[in-house]
Amino acid sequence: MYQQSDSWNEHIQILKIIVEMFLPHMNHLTLEQTFFSQVLPKTVKLFDDMVYELSSQARELSSQNLEIQTTLRNILQTMVQVLGALTGCVQHVSATQESVILRNIQSLPSSVLHVIRSTFVHCKNSESVYSGRLHLVSDLLQALFKEAYSLQKQLMELLDVVCMDPGADENDDVLNMVFVIHSLLDICSVISSMDHAFHANTWKFIIKQSLKHQSVIKSQLKHKDIIASLCEDILCSFQSCLQLAEQMAPSGAQDNTDYRLFQKTLKLCRFLANSLLHYTKEFLPFLSDACCELHQLYLQIHR
Repeated sequence: MYQQSDSWNEHIQILKIIVEMFLPHMNHLTLEQTFFSQVLPKTVKLFDDMVYELSSQARELSSQNLEIQTTLRNILQTMVQVLGALTGCVQHVSATQESVILRNIQSLPSSVLHVIRSTFVHCKNSESVYSGRLHLVSDLLQALFKEAYSLQKQLMELLDVVCMDPGADENDDVLNMVFVIHSLLDICSVISSMDHAFHANTWKFIIKQSLKHQSVIKSQLKHKDIIASLCEDILCSFQSCLQLAEQMAPSGAQDNTDYRLFQKTLKLCRFLANSLLHYTKEFLPFLSDACCELHQLYLQIHR
């Protein structure tokens, strides 16, 4: 494990040098062929290997075992650096003055979204993974989450301005955008209980991109999956509102923590419901197989 840790560190140092020293001088039209498609898949595998190692070794973590503690903290620090290098890639493309076509950077969003999701899943499961030893690595887990949060925000800003091939029909651009939307849908299911605002912003981006590229991706989107996830999140936030309302009822106070949380949850619920209405209206001809999800949501809310 320790030799492997050295190998990971060497890889990230090389990646950082490429991103900082060579990437600024590369032609953005050839980035996919010369860099992204060659380097990013290896970076994703590196990240997955580190997540697996953390999950496998976490049970041995203790304040007495300084060797394993140092090793796991080093892995987490390397993961933060990986996210930082990927952020550098996104920032470089975002700074390009010319319009960027999605297929010219197609390996970037797919790799970044995979790493972001892996990060959020690990952070979400950290209490069970590290059990009573979470405090020994909590600072680095927080740094990891913040880095992934920032990376996703910047990636969504980039994807909001990239162009799809004007002649797009069944080509790579269509499939790439569909992949982006469904990858973010997977991320939504992970972060729904972690950060309300971030959850809402991710949904906002999913709906916006689905509508923006509606004419070319409407036949490729998995509408049932999107509707099912929206219905699930609406029901979850609605039930949370009911529970919070019951907790507040005895006191009737409107200045406590429960009331503020109730307001935030209600706002999220309203936003998700409006998103469902908007999506349903725009993609109605494609929703025949999603009727069951919509019916179940209606029944569960009105029972």
